[in-house]
Parts: sequence; structure tokens; C-alpha cells
Amino acid sequence: MGNWLFLTVATLVVVIVFRMKKPPDEKLDPPSNFVMFFNPLQGEGDLFIGGVFVVYFSSRVFLELFQTLRAIF
Repeated sequence: MGNWLFLTVATLVVVIVFRMKKPPDEKLDPPSNFVMFFNPLQGEGDLFIGGVFVVYFSSRVFLELFQTLRAIF
């Protein structure tokens, strides 16, 4: 469970640091929806990819927690 918890926190930190280093976009024309959603450099893809990892890792933490509690009780 400690591994999944570490991966969740590490992913959150990486997403935050990546967002802070990302330069502000100065283009006037927005990219397409596909690029905006999935591309981490030109759109918001870093938040989507990081969010998927955080949801997966945190679900593994809760799964192991509930399995441990079920084994105890």
C-alpha cells in the first residue's frame, strides 16, 4: 500500500511542477480539441494524463486498504 500511496503523491508533485514550468501560451488561435485534451505540451494533456494516474494509484491504495480491513475483521 505504501508504494501506491507514494506513486499517487509523486504523480501529483510531478504534475504541479510540470504546470509551474510550462510557459504561458501566447497564441491567439486555440489548438484543436484533440490536441487540447491529450497533448501535454500544447494543451491540457498533462492534467488529463496525471489525473488518470492519480485516480488509478489512489484506487489501488483504497483497494489494498479495504482488503486489509476485511482480513482483520
